[in-house]
Amino acid sequence: MRIILTLLLGCLISGVAESAENDAKATFDRAFAVNLPELVKGGRFYTPFYDYVIGPHAVVARGTVFCAFQNSAGRPIVTAYDIDEKSWSKPVQASEFGLGRDAHGNPSICVDGEGHLHVFYGCHGRAMRHTRSARPYDVTAWIEQDPPTDRATYPQTMRMADGTICLFYRAGGHMEPWSSRTSTDNGKTWSEAQRVIEMRLDPPDRLAAAYCQFFPGADGKTIHCFWNHKDDNAARVTDAKPHPWRPLKYKGLHEAVYRYNVYYVRRDADGAWRNAAGEEVELPISRARADAQCLAYDSGDEFTFNGSRQAVDSANRPYFTFGTGVVNWATPEKRVIVPVRQKYLHFASGRWQQNDRRPADWPAEVVRVVKAPGTAAHGGADAAGWSIFSRRTPLVPGTGGTVFLHHDQTGFATRDGGPARIP
Repeated sequence: MRIILTLLLGCLISGVAESAENDAKATFDRAFAVNLPELVKGGRFYTPFYDYVIGPHAVVARGTVFCAFQNSAGRPIVTAYDIDEKSWSKPVQASEFGLGRDAHGNPSICVDGEGHLHVFYGCHGRAMRHTRSARPYDVTAWIEQDPPTDRATYPQTMRMADGTICLFYRAGGHMEPWSSRTSTDNGKTWSEAQRVIEMRLDPPDRLAAAYCQFFPGADGKTIHCFWNHKDDNAARVTDAKPHPWRPLKYKGLHEAVYRYNVYYVRRDADGAWRNAAGEEVELPISRARADAQCLAYDSGDEFTFNGSRQAVDSANRPYFTFGTGVVNWATPEKRVIVPVRQKYLHFASGRWQQNDRRPADWPAEVVRVVKAPGTAAHGGADAAGWSIFSRRTPLVPGTGGTVFLHHDQTGFATRDGGPARIP
């Protein structure tokens, strides 16, 4: 069976959008809606991205948006969009290695101080794969590198203002610590791992885990992180086997959905990790320390992180939007027990402010990010306005995933005639 990856390639539609017939997103959405019943029947899903814990999938440098995602064989694909020329490069497979249908193998992309592109991918509790472009700002040829770590899941990367590449990842399975390694020689060698968040330590709870989002600050010198507590005890609860440390209100759901609270910490330019109030936080951060120093939102019995989006303003202050509710989203029926409600967080007057509607005084640069249809591209000021996302698509003959690149002023990067089909 030959699987086709559907991409949006070509030129941006300038000014007011031309005919919807020329809008690749609209064309694809119409065709997908018409064929959805037949596509879903007996099909499995393919996702070019993996939600919020692998990233970024786009980085802007030298007037180009470099995009990375995985194809239906789980191999990393890289393509480049020239902003001025409004044209796409040919998509290139950066490695022969892939995890197949496992979306955990998705790539994270960054650009080093010499302009070489780096892609980190292909890990789900195994060695993290790493490949580098053979030439600066050029996606056409790639050279495999040594693994930066021999056990990892969910790579997240960024280059700091001083040229240091920071690599974050979970060091294996659910309960393993979220760790970081750094490189000061453009990815040739890596530091020893530093454990950043390890929820299972205190109080001792071997089934306490976390899901984390790391992203660069506006100054290129700081790193911000929001995360939640994933409780793997919860999925094991039955009437005969209660939760070991709390009454569980919602029993019998899929293990993936038991994610509580919102926490925040940042790494400052001096290497110290601090909470929003500026208090230093000792690493690794346990659940007790997270509750005492880093808690931004207490969700009680409800779950968090549906539709999450993070941003920083020009003064490097963090903002976060997310959904809270109770939905068994990891199962086919996606049963809604408590409807998802959007929440908005920011830190002001010495405490976290929580709102059910986006505050009117949120800075424009923050609003652009949280309203964007996709996750923000990295790359400092050059990346402002760019976001990238995909749609879950049934994986059947003749179909694949659709990747959308969007700018908040000029719209979608599209091509005349609808989606291009790339083998």
